[in-house]
Amino acid sequence: MRTPCPAVSIVIPVYNNWWLTRRCLAHVDALRSQCGVEFETIVVDNGSSDATADELGRLGWVRWIRLERNENFGGGSNAGASAARAPLVLFLNNDAWPLGDALTPLVAAFERANVAIAGGALFYEDGVTQAAGSVLLPDAHWSLSCRNLPPNLPQVRVSRDAVVVPGAAFAVRTQWFLAGGGFDGVYRNGFEDADLCMRAHASGMAARYVAESRFAHYEGATLNRFAHEQENERAFYRRWSHALAAIPRVDRGDVGAIVVHRGATDAAADAALRDVLGGVRSFGHPVVSAIAPWRRLDRRFRTGAHLAWNCDGAPFAPSVEVFVRENRAFVRTHGAAALEVPWMPCADPAAGDRDLAGVEDAFGYGALLAAYAGTMGEDAAQDAHRRGAPCRSAMRLLDLARAARFGLERPAQAVANAPIAVA
Repeated sequence: MRTPCPAVSIVIPVYNNWWLTRRCLAHVDALRSQCGVEFETIVVDNGSSDATADELGRLGWVRWIRLERNENFGGGSNAGASAARAPLVLFLNNDAWPLGDALTPLVAAFERANVAIAGGALFYEDGVTQAAGSVLLPDAHWSLSCRNLPPNLPQVRVSRDAVVVPGAAFAVRTQWFLAGGGFDGVYRNGFEDADLCMRAHASGMAARYVAESRFAHYEGATLNRFAHEQENERAFYRRWSHALAAIPRVDRGDVGAIVVHRGATDAAADAALRDVLGGVRSFGHPVVSAIAPWRRLDRRFRTGAHLAWNCDGAPFAPSVEVFVRENRAFVRTHGAAALEVPWMPCADPAAGDRDLAGVEDAFGYGALLAAYAGTMGEDAAQDAHRRGAPCRSAMRLLDLARAARFGLERPAQAVANAPIAVA
């Protein structure tokens, strides 16, 4: 008896990190009983050296393609699309997973004949927005729309045509994708999605942001995910700089120095503050307790924002206030926008173990240290290294500080066609 053709082929390219693939597939497996869309699942193993091959062989509902060498995201995705039986392919990172029935609204987006690509809304593990599509900044760099902002904003909840949708979870028309050559192999784990969206626009097709299609995404969990970012970016702008002048720009504002005001703290709070400020400094933002007049000669201090740590941030607006409510930490903005999201716990494992006995761990610091130590198992240790990185918490604070100083995203004029030399 011939198996009915599925409506969607879910293609998941992987390289090692079986612990991530296992979790992704568990959610995809659950999706089979949650949605009315028939789909098949194709995992493309880019020559993994861990348990991936053995474990995939035990899953009878998964089609498995083994590549002898690592063809990266683009090559693995192309191989999976070539084997797809469905008219639509959903490319899904193995560090992402669907939140409820994410397929039905994606499929519905293709009822419009000119839609070639449809991407879902991406969220961090705690439900805070990671991306509501991508936007082009005034300096022609790409940015994730509404990153680290609350998920209930209209910009997140309303579907729309977009210039670019992130590739962690986005669908394409199979024949259109294959006829165009698939993802371009010139890119290595970056900018494949932006390039494909630009190719769609150049052929008169559209890319669609589908707010009702929701996915969680770790973001950058693949080893050396950003190792080739500079080459990828240069290749993209070499190809598309001529077309950027016609693309609307979006301004997210800017924030420079961070002025810290400290309230009541304990050992866990002190450790969390130290580590997150280390992340802030790593992004090039000075951290001070006050801004002397002479410092305002430096533009970073003229665009500074305040961080109120366990104290009222309202008097310091524009400011970001970190506070504890019901033994859980949150971040609140004061200034041009009033927003509130959960605190993203962070800890630097290089700082070593700390005695936090008897301390209420509202900042999640002690829990992360225990996970780092392997007392909760190897998967939990790897998970902690990903989600507990201080740079993630620092990025959340900086994104919220931008919103406090500048407000939400707004239209802007282009000031350059390419942000880097492309010759």
